[in-house]
Amino acid sequence: MTSDLKPSIGVALGGGSARGYAHIGALATLERHGLAPDVVVGTSFGAVIGALYALRRTPEAMEDQAARLRRRDVLPHVVDFGLHRGGLFAGERLEAYFDRLVEGRTFDDLSRTLLVTATDADTGERVLLREGSLARALRASASLPGVFAPVEIEGRRLMDGGIGTPVPLDALDALDLDLRIGIGAGSDGEDSGTIRAVQRALRHPWGARVHAAMGRAGSGYVGSLSRALAWTAEGYLATQSEAGHQVHTRPPIHWLRFDRAEEAIRAGERALEHAIPALRAALLEAVRVRTLPALG
Repeated sequence: MTSDLKPSIGVALGGGSARGYAHIGALATLERHGLAPDVVVGTSFGAVIGALYALRRTPEAMEDQAARLRRRDVLPHVVDFGLHRGGLFAGERLEAYFDRLVEGRTFDDLSRTLLVTATDADTGERVLLREGSLARALRASASLPGVFAPVEIEGRRLMDGGIGTPVPLDALDALDLDLRIGIGAGSDGEDSGTIRAVQRALRHPWGARVHAAMGRAGSGYVGSLSRALAWTAEGYLATQSEAGHQVHTRPPIHWLRFDRAEEAIRAGERALEHAIPALRAALLEAVRVRTLPALG
């Protein structure tokens, strides 16, 4: 194929903390079938895996590293209490941990296009990060409301990108791609008990009043968490792509079980293997349509 005919593929990786290790197996499966993505958009832990992948870290290397990781290797490195900043933890140690993970690299050092999603802590608007420090962008995308304080980037206070979209597949819509794949790792509406609980609460007669009050909450720890829940209820988590394929890996581990990475990785492999026939068919059809001679 000439470069003009080479298929272009984008992948959106959702959050899920330790469950996000499923993305390693998903990427490995895509590569085995010749479907390696050109563009990666990631949220929270999906952004971390996406950043490592965009730095040309192979899925095999990431799996080897994950296999050696234990909870005690992660949690002590992110604990820096900071309730006065709007979160249980300040987040500086989390950023330092990410900086070591990506070896101090920036977006300019990437070999693939990477977009990292975050959420404006004051407006609920989604923000796409694509320049500057990788570690700071990853910290913003992973700053769970009420747990980590928001991160200031270019005058905006940013937090967890999953508030806007758990699997940011729609972020790929504006790009010229033949195939768009969204991969969930347990933080989507179907898998999350918290999301389902919020949806149930809204169906009650008092749901609208509570939602409005939460949206007017202050800037502290409780306020940050309340506003995030309000935006979740408002429908940010329901944002969906009009042109893409969703794959849910459903890794069978708790979101803090970093010591069970292999189970999540295998879940990612199984889910993508099952989806490969449909993805191949969609890609072939997209390329066929794109290469049809112009009529007229």
